Amino acid sequence: MELLPSPHEPRDDTLQHHVQPLNAAEHVWVAQHRSLVAELCDGDVDEWTVGHLFDRVHATWVASDERPDPAPLVHAFGVALGDLVVREVPTLSWASCGEADDVHLALSAPGTSVVLFPIESVDAHWGEAGDRWFTLHVRAVVAEASRRLTRAAGAGS
Repeated sequence: MELLPSPHEPRDDTLQHHVQPLNAAEHVWVAQHRSLVAELCDGDVDEWTVGHLFDRVHATWVASDERPDPAPLVHAFGVALGDLVVREVPTLSWASCGEADDVHLALSAPGTSVVLFPIESVDAHWGEAGDRWFTLHVRAVVAEASRRLTRAAGAGS
């Protein structure tokens, strides 16, 4: 399974058959991370506020002599990234993608094979992301998702 931040091509059927709606536990997990980010942003969860939070948290983590496991941060910012993309591209929604022992939370669009992995995207850039990366990445993923969904809609006509 390719874990890229950009959507898969509409012709890529390898993931389409393994995309399922979130189960109850996954809904709770996403909600917990969403709540954490909202609390840290004083309820103002937009790409700029979350982007500034990401810049501060990431810079602090990078500068630390003893770096804690970044997974909780990656998960929280990955959920925030996904939520911000869904806000701009409402045909996408959170889903579970993969096999029983290799499941990833993703964004997908019903009726297409467009799948995005926002948590894996944050993970891939963690430790190397520059200033304003998060905000710029939200814009890039929204643009790419919109482009791919438009192409998928055209292919289905």
